[in-house]
Amino acid sequence: MDGAKVLAEETPEQAAGRDVTREVIRSVAAMTRRPPEGITEGTRFHQDLDFDSTNVLELLMRLEADLDIEFDPDTFGAGAFETVGSLSAHVRQICGA
Repeated sequence: MDGAKVLAEETPEQAAGRDVTREVIRSVAAMTRRPPEGITEGTRFHQDLDFDSTNVLELLMRLEADLDIEFDPDTFGAGAFETVGSLSAHVRQICGA
């Protein structure tokens, strides 16, 4: 079964129950072609992964599609995108977890 399709069929409640950090790490690993084991909650997007604004937008769109969520630009501050952990916390907030 296609993994993306399964995620898209989940309700927001089911998405909130998943390990959000693991999903963020999986998306970052796929995007950067790095092993997920080398990405932690403390991994910094700009300093450690050399993300620029284009990479940030690509990751946000990937997470929206993978997790069936929507980021609200009015509530998304720069602090939410410092580390994998801070982004995961923001996604958990969106999912209500």
